Amino acid sequence: MAETSTNREVTAATLPLSFPQPTSPSVPHRTAPVPKFGLAWRVFLSIAAVVAVVLAVTLVTASVVASRNAAAAIQTGLEQTNARVFDILVGQRTTMLKLAQQYAYNPDFRSALGRAQHASDTSSAFASLFDLTTEADTAVDATRTQIVGSDGTLLARSDDAAAHGTPLGGALVGGALEGHQTQGFGVVDSVLAQVVAVPIPGAGGSLLGALMALRKIDDTLATRIGRQTGSELVFYTIIDGHPKVSVSSPKLGGPAALSSTIESAMTSPKEPVARPTSGSALMSIGDQREIEIGGEHYVGQRVAALSAGGTEVGGFIALRDKDVELASYYKLRTALLLAGAGGLLLAVALSLGIARQIVRPVQALVGATQRATEGDYNAEIPISGNDEIGILAGAFKRLLADLHDKQALVDFLQGTSSGRTVPIHAEMPTRPMQAAAGVTTFEPGQTLAVRYEIKAVLGVGGMGMVYKASDRELGEFVAIKTLKSDLMEQDPTALDRFKSEIKLARRISHRNVVRTYDLGESSGVYFITMEFVEGKSLKDLIGSRGRLPVSVALPIAKQLCRALEVAHEEGVIHRDIKPQNMVVQPDGVLKVMDFGIARLARRGTNTGHTQVGVILGTPEYMAPEQLLGEEIDVRADLYAAGVVIYECLTGKLPHDAETTIALISKVLDETPRPPRELQPDIPKSLSDLVVRTLSKDREKRPKTAAELHALLDRI
Repeated sequence: MAETSTNREVTAATLPLSFPQPTSPSVPHRTAPVPKFGLAWRVFLSIAAVVAVVLAVTLVTASVVASRNAAAAIQTGLEQTNARVFDILVGQRTTMLKLAQQYAYNPDFRSALGRAQHASDTSSAFASLFDLTTEADTAVDATRTQIVGSDGTLLARSDDAAAHGTPLGGALVGGALEGHQTQGFGVVDSVLAQVVAVPIPGAGGSLLGALMALRKIDDTLATRIGRQTGSELVFYTIIDGHPKVSVSSPKLGGPAALSSTIESAMTSPKEPVARPTSGSALMSIGDQREIEIGGEHYVGQRVAALSAGGTEVGGFIALRDKDVELASYYKLRTALLLAGAGGLLLAVALSLGIARQIVRPVQALVGATQRATEGDYNAEIPISGNDEIGILAGAFKRLLADLHDKQALVDFLQGTSSGRTVPIHAEMPTRPMQAAAGVTTFEPGQTLAVRYEIKAVLGVGGMGMVYKASDRELGEFVAIKTLKSDLMEQDPTALDRFKSEIKLARRISHRNVVRTYDLGESSGVYFITMEFVEGKSLKDLIGSRGRLPVSVALPIAKQLCRALEVAHEEGVIHRDIKPQNMVVQPDGVLKVMDFGIARLARRGTNTGHTQVGVILGTPEYMAPEQLLGEEIDVRADLYAAGVVIYECLTGKLPHDAETTIALISKVLDETPRPPRELQPDIPKSLSDLVVRTLSKDREKRPKTAAELHALLDRI
C-alpha cells in the first residue's frame, strides 16, 4: 500500500502588546464586581425549576394513567382467562358426560353388567365388572371410572381390581340412581378432578346402577391456558378445610412452594363467593387481590369449583403479572427521567448561552471602560448581534478605536510582536501483505477444532478446500475455508499479517458481502470461518441460463459495486473478483465472497510489502497491471467487475484463448468487442461503460466503485 502523509499547520496567533501613555500613572486593572447570584444562575435555576415541575406533573399523571390502564388490562386478562378455563372445563365435562351416557346405554355393556350381577361366582363377577371399568376408561376418555349398583354399592373401580362393596352416597351418585345425569368437581388423590355420573338403564324401565367417570386436571391445562391468555394458573383443592395447591404454571414453581403463599392470600374457603357463574360451569368467581410470589407482584382472582351438591371442593386462581402490565409505564418513566436530565443539561446550556450573549458582553464593556480610564485602549469588545447590547458595544468599540489611534505613535516606537507558523507532519503506517502454499482435506462427519462438524465439501479455493460445517456451539451452519499448510511456513511473519488481514475483512459488514468471522487453528491446520450462504454462484447461473437480460445484469452489477465500495472504504482490495466468488441468493441478493482473503495468498517479503512481479488470480478477470505484476489499487477490482458485467450481458468473456499465455497476450494487446456488437439489445450507454471499465489504461476507468455505481444508475 502506498505511503501517505498528512500535513497540518498550527499557527500561533499574534498577541498585541499595548503600552499606557507616558503621562498616565501605573494603576492595577480593576475588574467589574461579579454578583453572588448572577443572571446565568438565575436563568438556570428558573429553567431547572420549570423542568422539575413539568417532570413531576408528567410522572404523576403518567403513573395514574398507567395504573388505570394496567388495572383495566388486568381485569380484561382475568376475565378472558376465566372464560377460557370455563370453556375448556365445561367442554371436557360435556364430552365426558356424552361418552359416559353412550357407554352406559351400550347393549353389550348392559348385558355384560347384568350377567355379572347375577353370576353365582362372585370372584368371576367382580373380575368381569373390573374389566368393564377399564374398557370404560378408554371409551369415556377418563382418568378413572366406577360402576355403582342400584343400591348405591360400589361394584368395580378401574384403578383397583379389589375395590368393591363400599356404599357410596352423595348428590353425584344419588342423582344418577334417580335417573338423572349429574356432574361436578371432586378431589381425587389430592388433585382437582371433574366428575360425571349417568344412570345405567335396565329392562322395563329399571336401573342396573350408575356409571361414574372422572378426569384429573393436570398441569398441561394450566400451561396451555397460560400460553393462550398470558396469565398464570394455580389449581387448588380443599383438604381438611385448607386450600392446597395441586397444579400450577411452570413459572410459579412447584405446588409445595406455593401452598403457604396461596393459602395465606386466599379468603377462607367457607366465605361465600361473590358471583356465581352458570350452572353448567359449576364455578363461582371471588374477589381480586394482590399476591406476591417469588418477588413478583401478581393480581389474582379466585374461582371456586363446586361439587354436584354445591360444596366448594377446590378451584383455581388466575394470576396476572402486575409488573408486566406496568412495563410500558416503567419504560416511559425511565424515558421521562432521562428527558428531565436532558432538560437540566439544556438548562445549563441555555444559561451559559445567555451568559455568553448578555452577561459576558456587559462585563467586557465594564472592564474595557475601567481599562480605558487607565490609558489602555486595546480591550477586545465582543459584538453580540444587533440588539441593544450589540449597539452599545459597537459604539464603545468605535470610541476605543479613536483613542487607540492617538496612541499609535507610541506603539510604533515601542514595536510589536508577531506570530509564527509551525508545520506538523503525520504519516500513516503501511499494512503488510500475506503469503500462500499445499492442501489438507476433511471428510464429511469429521470434526474440526472440537466445534465444527464437516457436512459437505463446497469446492476448492485458491488457498485450500471450502466446506459446509455445523457450528455446534451456536447451532448454525458456517462455511470453512482451510488454508494451504505451507502458507505459514514460507514466511515467519505470515500469521501476524494473516491476522491483520482477517481483522480488516471482519470490519466489512454489508448485505452484499459474505461475512468473515474468525481465524482458527486445529492440529496445525489454519482455517477461516465465514457466513454460510444458500444460493447459486453467479458462474453457475450464467452457465445454466446463458447471457442475462439487461434487467437482471444491472442489479447484479450494482450490488457488486456496493460490495466493492464498502470493502474499498475499509482499505480492502479483493484481487480475485469473478462470478465463482459471487452467490446469488433466492431472494435476489448478491453476496461476494473472500474479501480480504485473496490478498493473503500473495507471497511477500519479510518486510510485509507486496512483492512486485507475482501474478495471482484468475487471468480471465485480471486487469493488465495485475497480470504484469505491478502494484494495483481499487481499479483492478473495477476492471474485474467490468469483465463480470460483460459476461453477464453476453454470456462470454471479453478475452478467450486456449492457453494462459495466449489469454494474457490478448488481455494486454487486444481491445474486446463492445457487448452491443454481440447483443444488439444492450443499451449503448451500458456497452460503452463496460468498454470503459475494461480499459487497459487504469486512468480511463471509473475511479471508484461508487462512481461506477452512479454511472450504472444513469442507464
